[in-house]
Amino acid sequence: MVGGLRAAVAGEGGARAGPGAAERELNRAAERYAVWLRTAVIVPCAVFGFFAAPSGREPVAAALAGVAIGWCALHLVRPRSRSRRDTWSVAAVDGVVLVSIGLGQPVAGTPDSGSWVLAVVSITAVTFPYEWPTKPLVGGALAVLGLGAYVAGSVAYSGEWWPMLPPAVRVLTELTLSRLSYVLVRSQARRADRLTGRVAARRREAAVTAARRAGEREYLATLHDTASATLLMVAAGTGDGTRRVAERARQDLEELARVPGSDVSRVDLGRLLATATRRRAVLVRSEIGRLPPLPAGPALAVFHGVREALTNVERHAEAAEAALRAEVDERGRIVVELRDRGRGFDPDEVSPHRRGVSGSIIERMAAAGGRALVTSRPGRGTTVRWTWPDDRDG
Repeated sequence: MVGGLRAAVAGEGGARAGPGAAERELNRAAERYAVWLRTAVIVPCAVFGFFAAPSGREPVAAALAGVAIGWCALHLVRPRSRSRRDTWSVAAVDGVVLVSIGLGQPVAGTPDSGSWVLAVVSITAVTFPYEWPTKPLVGGALAVLGLGAYVAGSVAYSGEWWPMLPPAVRVLTELTLSRLSYVLVRSQARRADRLTGRVAARRREAAVTAARRAGEREYLATLHDTASATLLMVAAGTGDGTRRVAERARQDLEELARVPGSDVSRVDLGRLLATATRRRAVLVRSEIGRLPPLPAGPALAVFHGVREALTNVERHAEAAEAALRAEVDERGRIVVELRDRGRGFDPDEVSPHRRGVSGSIIERMAAAGGRALVTSRPGRGTTVRWTWPDDRDG
């Protein structure tokens, strides 16, 4: 897990894979509102153009106005998809409509600089950089195509091209400024994406650090449990001396080798508990139900807590046996309980310098997201109960 987090952090500074979330949202919003803006300008202009058409030219003016309004309606009801085939089909429709409106001016009889066709060309130059945010060449080419068709239609009607120069310059200026404004807004969106990426990278780095520290704590806790138990055997002189100590040391080394850097994300707690109860000085009667695989952290916390508690039973309880029960309760929590009928003790009188109960059992379980509760009374035995996850209720 730590290795995967490191890889994710390392990949953060690589090549730009594509637009970030803020830039994608900007592009979607820009396309949507640009279509609405163009529609809001073209529809009334087309209607006014029809009513302003010279006598006898109304049918042609109505046809051009209908093409313009239908074009706007098509864009409103049919959002542009991201496939290349659809992109070029939309561009082809846009080009045909703009050329038809521009070259249709001589027939409609409205090729002056104040005509509604010029308004269509102008609003197209303003909105196309936003309608084609990721394909600026396509949007720019379509706007220039519409302008060229307008100029060609006007020149064909009047025979003069000088009067068309100022409107053409104005439309090209609008196209340039519109593209620059989009680039400026997009730069802010990309800045927001970079900031978001850096925040995410810092969080992943913090997760890597936390995972590393958790592994180190688990290793040290395991070292405490294994080494202290073995040293206690040596001090107490239990068993048959060297053979028992060597066997226990070998088990401890195997346990230490499994903890740090483990790639196993899920652990069979039932098997771990069965291992913890083997070769004990007291008889452990186990009743282990069907347990789901657990994350390594809480599973190892329970396992080492049970081992520590059994060591305490052997050393202090003066009990011949203990009962271990593990199950899933009605709320889906893992519950493990170890009970003995030995001497018992008063938890309030335990010295704070003794870390077996508070450190190896309670604190370790809390660090793993669970809870350990120790209940004992002198002469009534001791019960240790582990619950995971800890929902702070019951």
